[in-house]
Amino acid sequence: MKAVTFWQVLPAIGVFLYFLVGLLVFSARTVLRGMPHDREIEGRGQSVFINFYFRNFFIWIVSPLWRLLLASGVRANAVTGIAAGLGASSGIAVACGRFALGGWLFLFSGILDALDGRLARAHGEALPSGTIVDSVLDRYADSLMLMGLAWYFRGSWVLIPTLGAILGTSLIPYVRAKAEALGVPSPPGLMQRAERILYLGTALALTPIFELIAAPHERHPFPRLAAIGIVFIAVTTNVTAIRRFWHLINVVDGQRRKRPA
Repeated sequence: MKAVTFWQVLPAIGVFLYFLVGLLVFSARTVLRGMPHDREIEGRGQSVFINFYFRNFFIWIVSPLWRLLLASGVRANAVTGIAAGLGASSGIAVACGRFALGGWLFLFSGILDALDGRLARAHGEALPSGTIVDSVLDRYADSLMLMGLAWYFRGSWVLIPTLGAILGTSLIPYVRAKAEALGVPSPPGLMQRAERILYLGTALALTPIFELIAAPHERHPFPRLAAIGIVFIAVTTNVTAIRRFWHLINVVDGQRRKRPA
């Protein structure tokens, strides 16, 4: 990773400040008028790392984009395709060492992915095939991002946790799908897709800013914040996958023992 200057990270600082100021405004609004609730996103549940407060904040802060998409008449499938394209592009960006670009592309891919299903329902276009396409493209976007990181860190110790993150992110949806096929509800887990996008995307996007502060004179600073984010994702995704796997085994064995002989 090449040394960065203040002007190179200025766009990232601007986007970061938009969300930071938005969080302060949202918090003040919550205190004065109560927290706005989005029933659809609350219906998806919460986790240790993203509770209902931050899920409602997310929908509130991206509401200008949502209104723009709704008014533009753009189809939900087009938004799904754009989200997948941004996710794939983020993998290329990080493979080339452009962490800020890759992080923001990954985050905006996740934002669009959160809105495409909502847009389909608003236009009366929600179909089972759309859900399948969306889910498959999500897997591709996640995998390409992590593959890009694996390529960049191919000569570093960070390659090991990156491969671990690829394993964890692939196992989580597989175990969930297996549980759903057997009619067993999966526990929420520590690291679902929204959490992975938020924490990994933010770590990557803020890496140049962090390095500008931590190592302003290094010509080729090591992307420390990116490495921390990858290790965090590797650990939490595999913990989530193992926890769901163990839950599934216990429930299935329990059901078998309850059957009459």
